[in-house]
Amino acid sequence: RTITAGRELHPAPKTSRFSCFTVCIIAQCFQNASTFFRKGLTAAFRARTMEATTEKEAAAMPERENTCCFTGHREYKLPWGSRESDPRCLTLKRRLTQAVEGAYAQGMRHFICGMANGCDLYFFDAARYLRLQHPEVTIEAAIPYSGQADRWRPELRERYAYDLRQCDYQTLVQEAYTPGCMMRRNRYMVDASRILIAAFDGRPGGTARTLEYAAQRRLEIIQIPIDSAPVGI
Repeated sequence: RTITAGRELHPAPKTSRFSCFTVCIIAQCFQNASTFFRKGLTAAFRARTMEATTEKEAAAMPERENTCCFTGHREYKLPWGSRESDPRCLTLKRRLTQAVEGAYAQGMRHFICGMANGCDLYFFDAARYLRLQHPEVTIEAAIPYSGQADRWRPELRERYAYDLRQCDYQTLVQEAYTPGCMMRRNRYMVDASRILIAAFDGRPGGTARTLEYAAQRRLEIIQIPIDSAPVGI
């Protein structure tokens, strides 16, 4: 086992769908952290997977040019709240699926999700569906801090835990919550990606700041509108 930044790098339990599982704390500098994680840590990871039984287990962390990330609003900001059966939510999910498939057609094989409730989990579902069709696809959970879902309602916590188990990689940005940890997570995802998919309604906030940062970093941005009109209008 290799100890890095205070956490262990190790294979996933045998019961996981995939056994290529990593946890890392990102260093203070985003760009240096991205380089460390994708180059320095990759070598250690590959050295520890010599006995891997699948091609995915032995693969290095995907490169930036093949990586797509996502930003979007949390559940409480969505017009339909937690009602995922709402037609507007179903429309957004369909558009997200189309956007993820479009990113795959452009060469994206690795998808990073911030794992917040709301739009992030919709994106995760779209990426997981894509992986069912294309097994070479990998999914990474970018976790802003330990205990991200601790205050969520029980059914959401269960969904979160299940989704984490389905990830090929997990990246823990920092251990404890701080006011800036969400944006720090978002910057990590942008720095690691070539394409950003965004579900955005135009309001200021974390999603808007992430879009601004992605534009500064010259990412290709695929923006998906959120329908706020009442059902039936």
